[in-house]
Amino acid sequence: MPPDELNKHQIEDGNTPLTGDETGGLIPPHLTTRADLNQWEIRNIERAMGWIGGRTLNVLDQAILQELHRRMFDETWKWAGEFRDSDKSISAYHWTEVPRLVRDLLANTQAQYEHGAKIPKALDELAIRFHHEFVRIHPWPNGNGRHSRLATDLLLQSWERPPFSWGNAAHPTKSGEVRARYIAALRAADAGSFDELRRFARA
Repeated sequence: MPPDELNKHQIEDGNTPLTGDETGGLIPPHLTTRADLNQWEIRNIERAMGWIGGRTLNVLDQAILQELHRRMFDETWKWAGEFRDSDKSISAYHWTEVPRLVRDLLANTQAQYEHGAKIPKALDELAIRFHHEFVRIHPWPNGNGRHSRLATDLLLQSWERPPFSWGNAAHPTKSGEVRARYIAALRAADAGSFDELRRFARA
């Protein structure tokens, strides 16, 4: 995922002021709106893309997964790369469960890859289910969607598969529409139907 595609992984919320909860742990003191924060994070993620370069990262290694998050947000959040230490309404899992849940997801994904068919459809399906469960766990205080999409693309790369298109938003003005489709696809997957997420991933 080259830097010029980062906007499709970033949701612009305009001039909405940041709340007290949102500024907790924020490193740059001059950011006051959601748009300011979004642009700052985009530049932070661009630097992370430079760190990745052309390397193939094993994101099924927990340490590498955490380092990826740290690199993506190390100039934005003090807690970058650290699992959340509080509950979130968006996740049904208690924060103390996160380390175990992440370990189990990585181990299960690795086992399914080793014992499964190495054909495009099967690999894409495994990546989609990895992505969905990682988002459900919601391991970070912030940046879960962007990190999980990039981690999934890197997982596909390690399996010699092309990255997902994630809605194929060619223009930043479509970001709101893409976000709505993405959330709807995740909710459908929560209910056991992955068709919408499959279509979204390979739009």
